[in-house]
Amino acid sequence: MNAAIKVRPLILLAEDEAIIGLELTVDLNDAGFEVAGPFSTCAAAEEWLKTGETPDAASRDNLLKDGPCDALASDLSRRGIPVIMFSGHDAPPTISPTEWRGAWVTKPVAFPILLETLKSEMRSHP
Repeated sequence: MNAAIKVRPLILLAEDEAIIGLELTVDLNDAGFEVAGPFSTCAAAEEWLKTGETPDAASRDNLLKDGPCDALASDLSRRGIPVIMFSGHDAPPTISPTEWRGAWVTKPVAFPILLETLKSEMRSHP
């Protein structure tokens, strides 16, 4: 049996704004990534993780349609998956390192900045 060869890094995208999610999907695909999502709820992203797929990184809004996704961020961090928080809100002054580790990018931002932040986070998690 041949194992599937991963050619393009897989990004879990959790974003509840449909237009932003679709735009990011296209931009990430164009930049050489595969995208799981966009997931508009924490529950949908967590359910996808149960399929056994493992993303190489994640970009998520801090507040989705079913609320904050602290459990999702913690789960991804425990698995060693780099997480970028992509939010319309500024980062809180303190974030517990047990919740998640990663960069916080405040919307709006030009895609090249988000992309470089994503790549930087991925390099820092070998």
